[in-house]
Amino acid sequence: MPGLRARRPPPRLRRSLGFLPAHSVLFALLGLALLPSRPVTGAPSGPEALTSSAPAAFGIVAVDSVRKEWGVATVSRWMAVGARSIGARAGAGVWLALELPDPRTGAAALAQSAEGQPARMVLDTLLAADARRGERQIAMVDRGGSVAGYTGDRCPPWSGERFGKGYVCQGVALRGGEALTAMARAFELTTGTLAERLLAAVEAAEAIAPLREEMESSALLVVREGGGLSGWSDRLIDLRVDQAPDAVQGLKALYAAHAATFLPAAYARFGDDAKRRGDTISSDREYSSADAGFRAAVARKPSDADALNELAWFLATHDRSLEEAVRLAKTAASLRPRDPILYDTLAEAEYRSGSLTRAIAAMERAVKYSGGAAHYTERLGRWTRERAALEGKPEGKPPSSP
Repeated sequence: MPGLRARRPPPRLRRSLGFLPAHSVLFALLGLALLPSRPVTGAPSGPEALTSSAPAAFGIVAVDSVRKEWGVATVSRWMAVGARSIGARAGAGVWLALELPDPRTGAAALAQSAEGQPARMVLDTLLAADARRGERQIAMVDRGGSVAGYTGDRCPPWSGERFGKGYVCQGVALRGGEALTAMARAFELTTGTLAERLLAAVEAAEAIAPLREEMESSALLVVREGGGLSGWSDRLIDLRVDQAPDAVQGLKALYAAHAATFLPAAYARFGDDAKRRGDTISSDREYSSADAGFRAAVARKPSDADALNELAWFLATHDRSLEEAVRLAKTAASLRPRDPILYDTLAEAEYRSGSLTRAIAAMERAVKYSGGAAHYTERLGRWTRERAALEGKPEGKPPSSP
């Protein structure tokens, strides 16, 4: 397993202060102010003395080169870590800065990576011109999947990073490197999507070195071209717990809800794109993820008409299980019998399964309950003309989809 890079821990007193309640730290510091001055072993003294004061935090940046997704997950004792310490852009890369984060540096790093510069060169260039580089910690994965990380010699101990193929784990102000080792192992051994592997990594680190005292924050960001709602942005996942007693479990709960609502539709869209390109391997992979996501949503809420409808629509429009699609659509409509959207799905499922008459009956209800919406009326008219053309012939599956 890849090696660990870190700063050496300083005297026990400084390390322990980071884990005391705020009022205890205040009294301790007041007491220390009365003692004779003495430099901390292993840290600069005088004008170059350690000035960083970041609380404990850890995180991981990584890439899924197959799906072309870049992501980061992080946890901090500071509130709202996701608002200042992470950034990513599809086709460019991802960065994490747990100590002295500067979004301008992150933006510059992504811009240089988007132009094809490797991660190591990007960080070396940016840090060479940074007068405060000794106080910074930053890691990134570039657009090609290469990684780089840096921990300045003035960062609070224990601080360091662990490198692996396509990922970097970093931590600041920890008790030691064990949390990063656990994080790396969990990321490597976990199967599933990039987001699921990132979550497993920070959960493993939290189990080894819990950051929560009274409050902590967490964030998960995964980008992919066209990953946002309706494909209008690259934000496939952008979730934050700005302050909570257990921000890791809070983040997992947010992800579960996101995975049951927005993600399946995104994966279905990715599958459609791959199918149009003629890439059946990718389309099958994306459709499998979409199918699993829609089914997980139904499993969470078996009587939710929207969850049932989304799964029915996916199955019908992708010809995966038409009989099941009809059954699910009927169940959804029975739960909310005046919703035109549900009857539209039922009509589509019936049409694709070969029952034009039942499709027309369902679409008539969609028209009725929508107050005559144009897109429902148009399809009803088309199907009615189709039935008239087939009148007197055995009912069968229409030759083409709407």
